[in-house]
Amino acid sequence: MKHPITQSMRGILIYASIWGVILVFHVLTLFLLYKLPVEVALTDGFVFNIIYALLSLALWYPALYNDIEKQTISNLAINHLSIMALTLVFWISIGLFTTKTIFANKELYISFLESGLPWRVFLGIFYYLGTVLLYYLTIYEHNLKEHILQESLLREKVSEAELNTLKSQINPHFLFNSLNSIGSLTITNPQKAHQMIIKLSGFLRYSLAHDPTKLIPLKQEIENMESYIAVEKERFGDKLVFNKEIEPGCENINVPFLIIQPLIENSIKHGVYESTGPIEVKLSCEYIGEESVKITVANGFDPDAIHRKGTGTGLKNIQERMKIIYQLNDLFTYKKYEKHFEVSLIIPRKAAIRAKVLN
Repeated sequence: MKHPITQSMRGILIYASIWGVILVFHVLTLFLLYKLPVEVALTDGFVFNIIYALLSLALWYPALYNDIEKQTISNLAINHLSIMALTLVFWISIGLFTTKTIFANKELYISFLESGLPWRVFLGIFYYLGTVLLYYLTIYEHNLKEHILQESLLREKVSEAELNTLKSQINPHFLFNSLNSIGSLTITNPQKAHQMIIKLSGFLRYSLAHDPTKLIPLKQEIENMESYIAVEKERFGDKLVFNKEIEPGCENINVPFLIIQPLIENSIKHGVYESTGPIEVKLSCEYIGEESVKITVANGFDPDAIHRKGTGTGLKNIQERMKIIYQLNDLFTYKKYEKHFEVSLIIPRKAAIRAKVLN
C-alpha cells in the first residue's frame, strides 16, 4: 500500500495546508498568549512544526506494519508507546537544539523553552495520536475497499465456476447418458433405477441450492461427490474404481462450495473415459501439522490412449477461487507422472477467509 500523502501532489498540498493552519495557531498562541516577539514566535512555529510534519510522514510505516487486525492490544500499545517516545525525544531534541542555536543570546526565550517542555510533550502526544489515528482510518478504508473488491471477484469467479460445472452437469450429453443408464435399469433392476433417480436428483438439487460464496463442511461435499460418482459409475461400470481415504476429523473442516466435484469430473474425463481398462480415482484428505489440511484427487490414465485436449478452465477456476478465498498463492498444485495424475488443495484452518461459513 502506497503512502497516502506522498503518492500524489494533491495529497502533499492537503498535508501542507493542514500543517499551515497548525502553524498559524501555534504562532498566534505564542505571540498573543505568551507575548513572544513576532520573529521569535514565527521561528519557533516553523522549526517545531516542520520537524513534526516530516516525522509524521514517517509514522505511516509503523501504522501500516502494526496491523490492528493481526496484533494483540498489548503488543500494539507497547509498539506505539515506544515509537511515540522515540518520536517525542527526537522532535524536542532537534527543535530545542535548532531554536537555541538561532536565539542563543535571548535568555528569556531560552528560559521559555525549558519551562515549556511539559506542554510541548503533551502537544507532541496529541500530534502523534492524531496522525496515527488518521493513518489507521486510511488503512481501514483501503482494506474495506479491497474486501469489497475481493468479494466481487470471488462471486464472479465462483459464479463462473458454478456455471461451468452446471453446464457439464445439465448438458444434454450428461443427462442423456445418465437417463439412458437409468432407463436400462428400469427393465433389469427397477429398485436400482429408483435409487439412481434419487441420486441424480439430489446431485442436481445440491448444485443449485447453495450459495456459491459460502464454505461447506467437507462431509457435504463428499456426499454430493459420491452421488455424482454413483451416476457416472452406471456409465462406466467396472472401468471406474473409486476409493477414498479421509483422516478422522477431516470431514468437519469447511471447504469452498463445489470444490471437489470438478476435480473428480476432471479425473473421470481424462482418466476413465479415455482408458480401456479399470482406472482408479482416489480422494484423500490428511492433516498437515495443525495449520492446514491437504485434499488430493488422483487418477490413473492410459498413456497410450488418444487424449482429448481440454481447455483447462475447470482447474484454473479452482486455482483462482482458492487464491481469492484464502489470499494465498500456493494452495493449488498438480503433478503428472507416467501413468498417474493428481491435484492437491491445501485448506488453511486459520486464515483470512473471504467467504462465509454455511452452518
